[in-house]
Amino acid sequence: MTTHYLSKSKIMAGLQCEKRLWLEVYRSDLIEYGTDVEQRFAVGEDVNDVARTQYPDGVFVSYDHGAEAAVEDTQRLLVEQPGTPIFEATFKAHDVLVRVDILKPCREGYELIEVKSSTSVKDHHRADCAVQTWVLECAGIPIKAIHLCHIDKQFVYPGNGDYRGLFHYENITEQVRELSRAVPQWVHRYREMLNRDEPEIEIGPQCTDPYSCPFIEYCRDEETEYPLRYLPYISRQRIDALTAEGIEDIRDIPEGRLSSATQEWVRRITIAGESELKPEAAEVGEYGYPRYYLDFETIHFAVPIWKGSRPYQALPFQWSCHIELASGEIQHEAYLDTSGNSPMRTCAESLIEVIGREGPIFAYGSYEKTVLNALKAHYPDLAEELHKLTDRLVDLLSIVRKTYYHPDMHGSWSIKNVLPTVAPYLDYGTLGDVQDGSAAGTTYLQIINPETDPFERQRLVSELLAYCEHDTFAMVELVKYLSNGVPTTPTT
Repeated sequence: MTTHYLSKSKIMAGLQCEKRLWLEVYRSDLIEYGTDVEQRFAVGEDVNDVARTQYPDGVFVSYDHGAEAAVEDTQRLLVEQPGTPIFEATFKAHDVLVRVDILKPCREGYELIEVKSSTSVKDHHRADCAVQTWVLECAGIPIKAIHLCHIDKQFVYPGNGDYRGLFHYENITEQVRELSRAVPQWVHRYREMLNRDEPEIEIGPQCTDPYSCPFIEYCRDEETEYPLRYLPYISRQRIDALTAEGIEDIRDIPEGRLSSATQEWVRRITIAGESELKPEAAEVGEYGYPRYYLDFETIHFAVPIWKGSRPYQALPFQWSCHIELASGEIQHEAYLDTSGNSPMRTCAESLIEVIGREGPIFAYGSYEKTVLNALKAHYPDLAEELHKLTDRLVDLLSIVRKTYYHPDMHGSWSIKNVLPTVAPYLDYGTLGDVQDGSAAGTTYLQIINPETDPFERQRLVSELLAYCEHDTFAMVELVKYLSNGVPTTPTT
């Protein structure tokens, strides 16, 4: 039997799903990371950088020359600089490799500090620390305390690079020590599993918890055309019960087996293979003019960069608004701040200036209301005008969810799932690199980065503007479809 080399990240992958670990070892060519994963990695790096500033005498162990060199450098630092905190201290024991965010010397041993960008301690954080603790103690490093360093969401950035108070340290020593006893069993189980064929594991909640699996598309290729997970609000227990009966496709569910009216509607439409638009959808056409179609793009910083903002606060930097007049004329207005300065106030002021004092404001979901309410709280002098806007909001998503379904929506009323079924020519796949909110946030960060090439910045600005405009024009076409039931085609 081959003894497979393991790392902390591989053990964590195995805890999430053994099939994921097997594929990481044998089929890494299948890995597909989305922009959300890239963004999460970037956030993690930023948070770690700020956490290290709290230990100005700390030293960093580079991984540039590989694992063995990092292990040797760590051992050298432990001997030559015994009182110095070490960042990314690297250890190996029983062919398991770990890197410690911050290893801080303390009386008669060391304190292990794991830095996370979350705002609380999660179960997988404890497992993460358990693997590290087991390896370090097997390597002869006495661990006296284990702390999880996470973001304090109540922190308000005072400016000038002052991040004192950004982090909360939670002592998880006892919980981790209890959990670390299981680590040798995890290691043994995963090594045995890696000496067998690919595990047969069905798609389930483990595919996205605690993180989105990079092999999810590979696993989905093995599913039926309309798997049970396409049923909205269906529980894992219900899926397992139906699967135990040999039912894996929505179309195979017998009539009367679903207690949810929405699930039964989806089942019926999926079997029919055709969309259904309920008559009450036409009521959306009774709204007066001018009609406004609004969409915000926001950025959420784990480490705030603008004075007065908090971690993970939704900060609008862009909006798009299509304006439909009674004559049928369509106008478009947009705002995008690319200065890198705090954009929220000018974002609010420009919107107030563009949107008139009457007429419905369509938004897809409740997010625009949430953003406007946050702007009201942040800028009391604008609160009255912003309140008038929230009073005029019409949630288009709630209307669509009650009145329209197409089998190709796959159980989701996201506008990205709905739009191709009513206006195929507006499919988001026709856009460039920016096709979702996560990519929009990443693109914005590139735009405000002073090191970005000016020509590349201009290209990114164009893509970001096109994406947000696409969102609001999609709502224009969707309202037309709801009003008359006729799929839209491109105008010439």
